Amino acid sequence: MTKQYAIDLAKKLYRDNERSYFVVNDQSPEDYRVVDKEEKNRDNLNRYVVFSIEVD
Repeated sequence: MTKQYAIDLAKKLYRDNERSYFVVNDQSPEDYRVVDKEEKNRDNLNRYVVFSIEVD
């Protein structure tokens, strides 16, 4: 999905679920996906994060 669509989706999921979400760059330069905090930590995706919206 595009970067902007992934960011918008992460914002919507955050509002609906009150959980942390991250947009990460998937394998190609124009391919992005939304992951939750558990998946980000489990798969060690910190270096691929391009946007985050987190719960305090």
